[in-house]
Amino acid sequence: MRFTFNDIELNLTAGLLIKDGQTISIRAKTLLVLKYLISHQDKIVEKKEILATVWHDVVVQEQVLVQSIKEIRDLLGNHVIKTYPRRGYQWTVELTEINKKTTFSSKTLTSVLLGRAIPLIMVTVIGIFSYYSLKNPSTSLNDAHFSVIFLPVINDMPDDIHNWVPLEGMDYLNETLSQTSQLNVIAEEPLMTGGLQGTELNNIAIKKRVNLVVNTRLLGYPQDFQLHYSLHLEHSIERGIIFSKTVGNGFDQLVQKIAHRFDKISPQTIKPYVSDFSNEAFALGIEHYLQREYQPAVTFFSSALQSNDNLLAARRYLAASYINSGNAEQGISLMKKNIQQAQIKHDYREEIRSNLMVGVLLINQYQESRSNNANLLEAEQYIKASKKLSQQHKDSLFSAYANEELGKIKRLEKQYPQAIILLKKALNIYQSFSSDYGQTRPLIELALVASAQNKHQETNHYFELATTIANNHGVATNTVAILLAQAQVQQDKGNNGNTVDIAQQALETALQAKNNLLTARVKSWLNNNRHYEIN
Repeated sequence: MRFTFNDIELNLTAGLLIKDGQTISIRAKTLLVLKYLISHQDKIVEKKEILATVWHDVVVQEQVLVQSIKEIRDLLGNHVIKTYPRRGYQWTVELTEINKKTTFSSKTLTSVLLGRAIPLIMVTVIGIFSYYSLKNPSTSLNDAHFSVIFLPVINDMPDDIHNWVPLEGMDYLNETLSQTSQLNVIAEEPLMTGGLQGTELNNIAIKKRVNLVVNTRLLGYPQDFQLHYSLHLEHSIERGIIFSKTVGNGFDQLVQKIAHRFDKISPQTIKPYVSDFSNEAFALGIEHYLQREYQPAVTFFSSALQSNDNLLAARRYLAASYINSGNAEQGISLMKKNIQQAQIKHDYREEIRSNLMVGVLLINQYQESRSNNANLLEAEQYIKASKKLSQQHKDSLFSAYANEELGKIKRLEKQYPQAIILLKKALNIYQSFSSDYGQTRPLIELALVASAQNKHQETNHYFELATTIANNHGVATNTVAILLAQAQVQQDKGNNGNTVDIAQQALETALQAKNNLLTARVKSWLNNNRHYEIN
């Protein structure tokens, strides 16, 4: 979107304004506030509405909004926004939209390439990095304050609702570290170059007079996030993983780590890094795991555990790597050991997760063979243990998971009334969350229960509800799960033509999402090989 007013050209797509022949970048959060005000210029926008939209998933004071309003007025004039005390703000200036066919002049195009147009094309592939054009090129490694720069957060969440993460996440890290430490946080706009890795990135950071470059990557699911980080120093790279229930909490933990490690020191007195080998090996193992390179992953996870036998998450991923490589028995044995270790360490969430994972593995074994009912009975024991712990510790997410899996067991046992009760319990819990896309899984199960009872209208209703939620949030993982469940229903009815068509849609969705695990899952289904990979 590009507009003009009072000889100012405003480019909301690139995050730029052109004024008096100069091209000026607009800070990420301020740009979002500006966009919101312009898109709602026909009304007074309440402060809490802007805060909830622009600073979602993080807790902030109203002052951050006041600062963004000040920045907009400084850039565009005091008259562009009217303040309504105790209520909110309203955009007041009439804008003229620029014809989309209009092109930038060569001078303007050069300015855009050196400003914010390129960073908006976010790179989400491991190994492709960024470097920064610094505001103060005279900054030296000999300066008194240690300098830090954050790259845009790589967003690997399987949905569209976290598209804010790359720039807004970087902005939040910049602001929080600046407020909580004496570190010199360089908050300039990124210039995407592509193809920069490892020591190359490190050398660029040194040439650009930065002591530390921080690269981060977000993945997982709502209330169960992972923040992977790499700290690029002059002669080393430190890696690690942070687990958290919210994105904001993960960012806060990273800021605390960086402040604790580097605050109140000069670049000349930086503490020598004592490698946390177990955590770094764990981080490298996950990189391979996410690429479905399970054998190298096994090597790194095993090394992490040799160094630190109490690294429970590493054992869980090691178990999953064995399972995904075809050695289910070894994986289940490791997970049972993880339950014992979690009990000793009083790590209730790892104990909950491990019980649930053993139960899911046993359900999958039953689904692959359809011959060993003992697997379902044992699975039910582990999932009930997970549910009991979840309720004791008021962990809603895993309580929902447990009800969902128990409902699946009852469906497989053809105990449909019990299945419906459990699945609706799971659905009610998911409905209490701020994000609703967890609801798709129990809805899929309810559709399968209805299909097994030959309630075709009810089956379609549940599938439609699940599809609407998945489409609203762009969750490819759930879309594929819905399509495969629909394909299974058609196959059970003997409609082979419909089965292939729907499964092919699932494959196309997985390929478009560039998700290796999803693609492998659909191909396995198409080949009638119901091997379930654990993620």
